[in-house]
Amino acid sequence: MRISRKVLSIGLGVLVIALATGCAVAGSTGTEAASPQPEDLAPTSSGTASSGATGSSFEEGSNPVTQPAVTYLSCGDRVDGMTSATGLTVSGEFPDRVSGGGDGTFLGAVTLASTGPIVSGVASPEADVYLGRSGEVVATAPPKDLIGQPVRIAPDAALELPARGSIRPCATDAVSGTLSPGRYDAFAVIVITQDDGATVVVTGGPWPIEVA
Repeated sequence: MRISRKVLSIGLGVLVIALATGCAVAGSTGTEAASPQPEDLAPTSSGTASSGATGSSFEEGSNPVTQPAVTYLSCGDRVDGMTSATGLTVSGEFPDRVSGGGDGTFLGAVTLASTGPIVSGVASPEADVYLGRSGEVVATAPPKDLIGQPVRIAPDAALELPARGSIRPCATDAVSGTLSPGRYDAFAVIVITQDDGATVVVTGGPWPIEVA
């Protein structure tokens, strides 16, 4: 009789384990989340045109949504290494000829306009100007100590800014205080920090400048 009770106990234990295992499997199967189907995924914002290679996109009638962008150029950088936001244009006026005398700077003006998107935020009250030759930066934008100003660019509201550049070479091994006489290309850069913290970079140029 003792042996029979042990066998009975073991049999009941196996039965309990089997039942418990079956419940666990059934519970897992019953609560497993179904794999999301393409139609269940959250759709992207409608009405947004992505520029792909530029790393920027604009939504009609609102501020653009941008990816991290290069906001300045260093000496020797390619002048085409900065991506400009789509939907915005920059026109400029600069002197045709700059003399090597004086403080080594020249003053122009740029106008930032929109072909559709509205951009608002804060920008420097003066555009950055670089000089390039053979596709490389040879003079960087002069340093500034300016306070940003609120801006709003829309099809009916262009932004005009002064644009100061330098003819002093940025290369550390330059043998002269000014660039060698000849033709150079001026490029303007405007950086806008939007209200949500996103950065919009707009570039313009080239505009030819002769250094005397």
